[in-house]
Amino acid sequence: MDYKFHCQYQAEAFANAILPVPGDYPLKTGLPEEFRLWYAKFCDIAKNMYLDMAKRPEGYGLTLVDIKSGDKNEIRKGQNSIHRLLDTLQIISECGELSDHILTVNVSAFNEAIRNRGGNVAKAVPKYELILSRLTDFGFAFSGFTGGPYNKNDHEFTVRFPDAPEATDAFKIYCDCWAALKTDRSSIKIWKEEFHHHFYRFDYKVTADHSLITYQQWIEDNSKFFGYPDNVNDFYVAFYEYSLRYKGVKFNGDYNFKSKRIARDLQRGNRKYSLSMKLRNMDNYMDVIETMPDSIQSEFKASRCNHCNFQGATQEYCKFRLHWTYGGEPYEGCAHMCFEFNDYDIERVADYWRLLELDNGLIQQ
Repeated sequence: MDYKFHCQYQAEAFANAILPVPGDYPLKTGLPEEFRLWYAKFCDIAKNMYLDMAKRPEGYGLTLVDIKSGDKNEIRKGQNSIHRLLDTLQIISECGELSDHILTVNVSAFNEAIRNRGGNVAKAVPKYELILSRLTDFGFAFSGFTGGPYNKNDHEFTVRFPDAPEATDAFKIYCDCWAALKTDRSSIKIWKEEFHHHFYRFDYKVTADHSLITYQQWIEDNSKFFGYPDNVNDFYVAFYEYSLRYKGVKFNGDYNFKSKRIARDLQRGNRKYSLSMKLRNMDNYMDVIETMPDSIQSEFKASRCNHCNFQGATQEYCKFRLHWTYGGEPYEGCAHMCFEFNDYDIERVADYWRLLELDNGLIQQ
């Protein structure tokens, strides 16, 4: 697509990030077996709407930032405006009662929520009538809707999906499950605090029994979400499984030992990713590093300290500055940025864990 605005490729990314709905994933207690089919239909609608949003962002009231603009704050505003779709659906759900595949929404409560409670990233949800118009294009029916905001004198309106009535049930159930997770994330195995950043876009796990989803499945879904190639996905699954050998290593989306992060899958967007590892004691095992493949050794052959003034750092001293010697030459690095590895050969898994083992004193079980 020939983009004119930043929000266009961002909306397309939202569409591509919607995970396929497995036909047999474990449902939350109380959900009917056929819900998976309803939900898959609802996700198809959402994906097609995001793709349509990318084609005609003006029709959804998105914030239009010229594609040539490099203003990160403005670009972020454009992306945030994409959330109006799901924010509007969420508010409809919160203010509605479901019966016989029809949602009956209290207009007063809906208008108040649209103005003052907003959604994922904003207090208010402006131009919601444009979202309703687009939902109508994709098969939803809103009683009394004429293209403008609902009048404060209106008492209620109904929401239906005539061609697939159960899609209304699916969206109501999804929104209810999402609202519950926003207040209680205790069942989420990884990225508890970042769950809505990782899986905001119609993830099936919002409606799943989390206790029955393996860590490997979470990792694979994360790979799909970020568009990782198969070899990178296989690497991260193997990296997790190797971590189970060590006493005291815990995985919650990052790898932690004694309450400190030692490794993580680092994403920077635009398909830029790396395995980030916290290493501090390299001189103690440099003889081992020097026997490892070049893709690992290369990380120790360059200085990556910018000598910034973070937290009062000076040219002479910074508490985050790392020091090591390779081949007789001194090097410096930043504890926040070192070390990032990009060799996803499955054979590197053991090498990387060997580094973490030597640096942190890990003991195999």
